[in-house]
Amino acid sequence: MTLAYDLRDIANSTAKKFDHGEVTTLHVLFALKRLLPKELTSLDVLVIERELAKLPRAPAKALATSKEVEELLVQTDSIPKALEIAKSLGKSLLGIEIQVNAEVTVSDVSPEVLEKPKLEESLSKLNSLIGLGEVKSQVHKLISVHQANQVRFDQGLKRIPVGLHCVFTGSPGTGKTTVARCVAEMYHAIGLLPSSKVVETDRSSLVAGYVGQTALKVQDAIQSAMGGVLFIDEAYALTSDSGAGFGDEAVATLVKAMEDHRDSLAVIVAGYKEPMKQFVESNQGLKSRFQTFIDFPDYSAEDLTLIFAGLCQSHEMKFNHQVQERLLDYIKKSRPQGERGNARFIRNLFEKMYLALSYRAASDGKIEIHEVTEFSEVDIPELESAPSKIGFAP
Repeated sequence: MTLAYDLRDIANSTAKKFDHGEVTTLHVLFALKRLLPKELTSLDVLVIERELAKLPRAPAKALATSKEVEELLVQTDSIPKALEIAKSLGKSLLGIEIQVNAEVTVSDVSPEVLEKPKLEESLSKLNSLIGLGEVKSQVHKLISVHQANQVRFDQGLKRIPVGLHCVFTGSPGTGKTTVARCVAEMYHAIGLLPSSKVVETDRSSLVAGYVGQTALKVQDAIQSAMGGVLFIDEAYALTSDSGAGFGDEAVATLVKAMEDHRDSLAVIVAGYKEPMKQFVESNQGLKSRFQTFIDFPDYSAEDLTLIFAGLCQSHEMKFNHQVQERLLDYIKKSRPQGERGNARFIRNLFEKMYLALSYRAASDGKIEIHEVTEFSEVDIPELESAPSKIGFAP
């Protein structure tokens, strides 16, 4: 896909969204802002939307495109040229001087702006994840709904209201961040978002030490994620200071952005199931904007063994059938759940076993390559016994 192709796609979608029968240079300017948000930081998308709302409504099955627009789209064959056109349109259409972010160069622009991933590739990446059967099913259904809406929209029909925002619930290490990245790619692939980037953040990055600064930090995170997905881990922590005002300010700023940029930003919040339920219920704005809830169950012992095998493959390590059986038994008896379980438990286990292997290989004063490429049963740690209780019973 080329930059001009993506611009045309967004400009056409915008014209249909506002029930305009013709794609104009104003629609092109809007598309440029959506595709290049970091470069056009001084251009406010809301200013363009207000001007678009003033254009006469003339819904049509087929959009007309003026010769002027066609010539503009042909010229946007590179990012420098696109920025030049944006500056020219800003002055002629809005009467403003658009400042281009000098710190962003062409080399800084993510390739995803220029080339869309194929939906099949993104779905294949999702399907290749270990376990998560119900999660995969729900994501497939979510994408199907958005695809159906896009078909309706392309034919001049109204979309059925389904937001881009999602709530992922589950223990740490259950794949929430990984699936969020897959969803971002899919949204981009079917034309819902101009990029597939994911900006990951949490309370520590959003909440400041005093009221007033928090809104600015949240706005910075939103601006960084514009055009893609803002992923907020342990989002319930935003409201953990009930009454202090910091978290309330963060949530209020977030809710406004979710509404103002509902076509150019997807927010995915994640955390434990019950705290996330309370978080969403704590604010009417949040409650009305999150329609998709996906629960991530803890991995089974068999799934965790497969995750361990994947780590070994990616790090060029081997293990035999006996090690696999002993490992499965170890995981079952460890019962890893919640914060101490799931994929993080396996990563820690892998590191402990490699430490044991390395120490064993170095015991004779010389490490041979064959000694550090295959795990043995003796590398699996002993089960941790429950701490003894000394004293009187309560």
